[in-house]
Amino acid sequence: MIAIVDDDEDVASALGSLVESMGIDAALFASADLFLSDRKGDFDLVISDVQMPGRSGIDLAKHLKSEGLPIILITAFPSVEIERQAHLHGVWCFIRKPFDPDELIDCIERVLT
Repeated sequence: MIAIVDDDEDVASALGSLVESMGIDAALFASADLFLSDRKGDFDLVISDVQMPGRSGIDLAKHLKSEGLPIILITAFPSVEIERQAHLHGVWCFIRKPFDPDELIDCIERVLT
């Protein structure tokens, strides 16, 4: 199962549909804090936006690194510093919006194989 963490409901829904089109279950969370407090079950991967109210995607990556749970970050506001932080904290892929869905699919497949 893949967790989708994004405060934009439309983006989260679209990402969930993309993941489900791959035959993988998806669970949607409106924030990193909700994911961390409400998650139930085992997740194989987290896909998260970078900029959200409360805990950022980078903060979430820092937390998940200690658990060994892989994360992909997506952002509409890329910067060299954010990308550096992402890689420092074990982010598998750092994807810039708008993106080609195949780019995300390729990354998901790499993480899960």
